[in-house]
Formats: sequence, structure tokens, C-alpha cells
Amino acid sequence: MDAEVCSPRCESPLVCMSGRCMEPGVDMDEDGVPAEVDCDDDEPTLGRVAERTCTSACGTGVERCENGVWDECSAPAECNCDPGDPPRMIACERCGTQRQVCRDGRWANDGACTAGECTPGETRSGGPCGACGTLMQTCQIDCSWGGDACGGEGACMPGEFDTEMQPCGCAGGGVQTRTRSCGADCMWGAFGEWGACSGGGGGACTPGQVENGSEPCGNCNLGSRTRTRTCQSDCTWGAYSFGTCTGGGACAPGATRGCANGDSCGHEVCSASCAWGSCQPLTPTGCLRIRPGTSGPPGNNFRCCTPAGGGNGWQFCLSSCNWSTACDPASCS
Repeated sequence: MDAEVCSPRCESPLVCMSGRCMEPGVDMDEDGVPAEVDCDDDEPTLGRVAERTCTSACGTGVERCENGVWDECSAPAECNCDPGDPPRMIACERCGTQRQVCRDGRWANDGACTAGECTPGETRSGGPCGACGTLMQTCQIDCSWGGDACGGEGACMPGEFDTEMQPCGCAGGGVQTRTRSCGADCMWGAFGEWGACSGGGGGACTPGQVENGSEPCGNCNLGSRTRTRTCQSDCTWGAYSFGTCTGGGACAPGATRGCANGDSCGHEVCSASCAWGSCQPLTPTGCLRIRPGTSGPPGNNFRCCTPAGGGNGWQFCLSSCNWSTACDPASCS
């Protein structure tokens, strides 16, 4: 189109289209023809070539457009003639010619317009083609039908498959694929699920992946603590980091501590179930100075014995944590 039609003139990169300054490549009527080469970008039936009737004071003519540029109207500018003037030929629709003769001092049509096959830009459809498309012919600027072109096609051919890939595996060294198929309407269906990862070395985990868990802890593993590890760049797990242990048994099996009543000849021993036992002698043959079940004083523990002369008596636990060797006669029961 002539840039001079726009006033003021369009500044680059804008171009003048239908009297408006617009960016190149705009397609206002969505007919697939950019506005800068569209004969009328407000009319989807007009594309790169077109023809329209025009008039002057002396009759009718035609204007033709090619790639968005309209020619001047072919309507005659001369109306009058002199008797005896030879016939003249003027342009008419569909690239035709119209014979005119001089009658009573004015030019008059003599017969019909001798026209071409079609009007520039006109289209006609044929049979099916391509991906659900239709064969189309477009009338050329010389008013002859152009060759067949397949129009209105879909995105794919029915039964066709499309494959999509993405990296996977350790550091993206592998690949996995998914597919989709073309339907009877020549449109793609949805992709299926991703397939198994092939190549890339596999790996135990994905870099950046975090694993959280818990494990037993403490005496007799009766407690619990959290643990966390992160997958490294080589797709192997890093070392665990641990939380604080909560719970657990009261003591470790075999551990000892002083007796609750303060008996220096005894101690408490932690059992296999991680619980403190009762106060017992420090040695298998030793004794406790404080009688079990009492709080003292030290030396109040005794046991029954048999004196040399017969009868019965008792022995006391000495400060050496051993039983006395003497058996004092007494009534022992």
C-alpha cells in the first residue's frame, strides 16, 4: 500500500496500511496474509490479489490489487466522441475488455465484456488433501486459476506418532521418552506417561533429593531420633545428620552406681533391660552394712549363724564389707 495515504507519514518501522500506521506482520482479519501485502486487512475474503468495480463520470471500470497495492481505476476519462471515431477498447471486470463505439457523440458499450476465467482473489475448493485439508485454487492477478494448494490442514496425519524426550538419571545423563498419536481429526492427542530412564548411569537418587527418617537410639534402643540425608551431585547419598535422642533406657547394661541409701558396701547394677536394679554387695562374698528395706544406720545388717557350742546366733556386716567371723549367741529367728 502507498505510504502516502497516511498523514502524517508513518515513521519506521511502522508502515501505512488502510490509512493507519501499523507494525509489519500484523494480520487484523486473520486470513493468513500480513497487513502490508493484504489488499484489505479488514476483509478476510480479500488477500494478496483482488479486483473491484470503480466508476468515473464517464462510466465504470475496475481497480486491481496485487500484494496490497491497488492500481488506478480503469474507468474512461473521456465521455464524448466525434462521429466516425473508430471503436475503442476499455478494461472491464475479470481482466476483460469492453468494446465501445461512438453513438450520438458519446461512447457506448458495444456488446458484453469479454472476461477471463475468474476474479482475482476468488477461491474455489476441490477434494480432500493432506492432513484433513481441502484442495483450493485461487484466482491470479491475470484472472486465471492458479494451481491446487492444500488449505485448512490439521496438525498431523491420522495414525502418526510424535515423540518427546527429556533428560533423566544421574545429572541428567540419561533420557526418557513419551509419545502421542494423531487422531482421525488430524489433531494431536495428549502425551502418555514418561517411559523408563535409559542411560545416564542410574544412581541411587536424584541430586538435591532429601530423605527424612527416624531410628532407635539410647540405652537398649528404647529412644528415637530423626535422621536426614541429601543426594549429592554424583547421585549418591551424603552422610546422615541426626537430631537429639529422646527417650531410651535409664542406664546401659552392666553400669553401676551408688545405692540410694548411701550404703558404701553396695551398689546398684543396670540390668539387661536398661533399668537400675536393687542395692547389692560390691563382691559376691561381701555384704551390705545397711539392712535392705531400712535407711540405716550403717552396721545394722545381720544374719543368722550357728555358734561353736551349738544353738544359734548372728553375724554383723563389718566396715570391711565382709561378714564378721564371730557368731554371737542370740535368739536368731
